Amino acid sequence: FDTFENNPPNMGDVVEGNTPTFDRLIVRTRNYILRDGINLKGEEDGESSLDWSDAGTELEPSEWDEQLRSPKNMQLLDCRNKYESDEGSFVSAQPLNTQTFSDTWSVLDSQVKSQSLDPSKPVYIFCTGGIRCVKVGAYLKQHLGFDDVRSLKHGIIGYDRWRSDDSIGSTGAEDEDGCSAN
Repeated sequence: FDTFENNPPNMGDVVEGNTPTFDRLIVRTRNYILRDGINLKGEEDGESSLDWSDAGTELEPSEWDEQLRSPKNMQLLDCRNKYESDEGSFVSAQPLNTQTFSDTWSVLDSQVKSQSLDPSKPVYIFCTGGIRCVKVGAYLKQHLGFDDVRSLKHGIIGYDRWRSDDSIGSTGAEDEDGCSAN
């Protein structure tokens, strides 16, 4: 902190250079990066017993793109909240239409119960950055009995970055094969 005290950041006209920005700095650790609301039967403390390292296979954006272009009766789940899915999605993706992430579990349960999701077939899942897919993938595999769960590594953000870096072009429009991450 000596460097900071000797060379305070330039705050422009917002505050004087010698005025402390914060009275004090408090750093707290949290048990969750993303509060998920999972409460499996027999877990009164709200802690999930799912193994986050067993969440299926993460596909690189290039693998994801290739597999989406050759669909074989594909189950494709958009694990983002409704307002995110409304902004755009992959063609034929099934949005969960949740308002919050903690709504995800009851939606997945009801889709399996109504047989709109089949645990015996591969399921492809994606979200914005990949964190939700880890939790959804683990839930699908360990709680709902899916054998083959595949997620988009780094989510839509990673896919868009790959399309831009690979000079494929990311116009937000569907290409001739129906792949879009707008």
